Amino acid sequence: MKKLTIKLIACYLLLQLSGFQTRAQEVVQGLKQKFDITIDELGNANIEVSMKLNAERWENFKRNTGNNQSIMKRDIEKSLPKHYLTDFAYSEDAMERTYTIKMKALGLCKLNKDGKWQADIEAKNPDITKLSDNEFVMNEDVLTSGVLVQQTQKLHLPSGASGAKVEKDSFGMAIVTYKTGLGWGHKLANYLGIGLLLAGAGLFFKGFMDRKKQAEPVNPA
Repeated sequence: MKKLTIKLIACYLLLQLSGFQTRAQEVVQGLKQKFDITIDELGNANIEVSMKLNAERWENFKRNTGNNQSIMKRDIEKSLPKHYLTDFAYSEDAMERTYTIKMKALGLCKLNKDGKWQADIEAKNPDITKLSDNEFVMNEDVLTSGVLVQQTQKLHLPSGASGAKVEKDSFGMAIVTYKTGLGWGHKLANYLGIGLLLAGAGLFFKGFMDRKKQAEPVNPA
């Protein structure tokens, strides 16, 4: 099973949603793709991807993919692990030759061994800029199948994120790490809370059985 990363999502969606066929030696330019990735406090991500096409490419897209949303959804699910994606939605603006896809990716960010949340970028030296403590932007020009696409990816961390920064993992790949109130302490609190509930339920059941036993009539020997 492939590890879900921001870069992986962007690449797969670009390949699946372009649907372009170009002539040899031809490079199509002027296409733009925007990603908005919003992480919640559980590490899940709401993803919105929009793409603006020129007139020729819009007609090609509508003819091959855009008129059949079920095919589009199926192709995306085949390209990415199926159980990661939920809440698929498609919309378009024909006047602007723009389409937008929304979905939710589960487990995009995970807690690492240091107790920090981690988002994998899967690139060694990305053009990534920190706009605030909970917002990053990454720009990249991607050439695939003779199509040059200007790709802008915005990463929005939870509002309670702190200490966010770009680091490198053990393989030299870029990662974004941050902290929230939902770290290991939150997990421990959840476990303790569950333990207390179970203990309380056990005491209640024991007391109930004791009272029931006391209320039972004693048969004379």
